[in-house]
Amino acid sequence: MEIKYIEPSVLHDEMLRLRKEKQMDFLECLSGMDWGIPDEKDAPDTPRGLGVVYLLESTVTGERIAVRTATLNREHPELPSVSDIWKAADFNEREVYDFYGIVFIGHPDMRRLYLRNDWVGYPMRKDNEPEKDNPLRMDNEETVDTTMELELNPDGSIKN
Repeated sequence: MEIKYIEPSVLHDEMLRLRKEKQMDFLECLSGMDWGIPDEKDAPDTPRGLGVVYLLESTVTGERIAVRTATLNREHPELPSVSDIWKAADFNEREVYDFYGIVFIGHPDMRRLYLRNDWVGYPMRKDNEPEKDNPLRMDNEETVDTTMELELNPDGSIKN
């Protein structure tokens, strides 16, 4: 399987190109990563920063590609959304935002998915200190149902 690194500034255009030219029509997986802070002892190709790994597949050719991208900005990490290219990215990008704090520019609904709205920080980051800002709470969060209802087509795609 080919593994590519794509700079965030060209990520959306390159992913669109992969979708069209390489027929990568299936986003198999999208995972958030915290590769840590750069160090002068790092090997040249050592991944660093906050980022995402995308696993793409062509259902036409069977070819698979892993795409990696990252930002070194830990204070305000941003990457372009690919949810307009692959609808499956919608929930995965929200999950990555919830656990890593990466904001996906262009995402239609960038808000927490799993954690309480009053949660401080991002639990999957290497610099997270769980007990510091988020002690165990025994009270219930106010129930506000912001779940969006989806209607699916027989093939599993979302109806417009």
